Amino acid sequence: MSRPAIAICAAMLVVPSIARAQLVGRDLPRMGTFEISGGALWSGGYSFETALANETRNPTTGTAPLTLFQGKPRLDTATGAEAHLGMYLGRRVSIEGGVQFSRPSLTVRTSADFENAPETTAASPITQYVIDGSLLYQFRSGRLGPFVSVGAGYLRQILENNSIVETGNEIHGGGGVKYWFGGGRRFGFRAEARVSSRSGGVSLDALAKRRLVPAVSAGLVYLF
Repeated sequence: MSRPAIAICAAMLVVPSIARAQLVGRDLPRMGTFEISGGALWSGGYSFETALANETRNPTTGTAPLTLFQGKPRLDTATGAEAHLGMYLGRRVSIEGGVQFSRPSLTVRTSADFENAPETTAASPITQYVIDGSLLYQFRSGRLGPFVSVGAGYLRQILENNSIVETGNEIHGGGGVKYWFGGGRRFGFRAEARVSSRSGGVSLDALAKRRLVPAVSAGLVYLF
């Protein structure tokens, strides 16, 4: 066989392979593609108003309440896990549902004791769930794809021994990046940072208020 014929045969074998590889890289995601992801989670904490333990004075010593001690409550930061299941509405837009699980501690630091007792800190663990839904927009369809997300969810916090269950709601926004391994773009890495505005749940404040809670997550993602 002549050299030109060999070259033509080789081209006929190589070019379709390259085209198929390029096509696979462009095939996913598309409308109807599902995405599942999961990984580790870090969730921020927040402080409550300082609480005063007051006692009514003996009228002979004054009318103002006597403060026995003051307490500074706080919901600490926590690590946990999260998982998402999403569906693409197009190459760049998708919707997803997710669940977050973490175990922060509710701590109260007491100080300014009337009898000059030393400061103490008491802690009670909380089991915390967030179930949410989000809308995502992907900025590009290459191996490295940044995205933004917005959504809302349901908050459930359970104090130690299931003694108290508090619920609330949240709205969130954030962004992240997905990095796909290999040309098939089915398996990859996902990292995301978001801020959640929460209402309800465990609260020691006199008046209800929304609180901003940051969260960062990282894990694996798979398309199917």
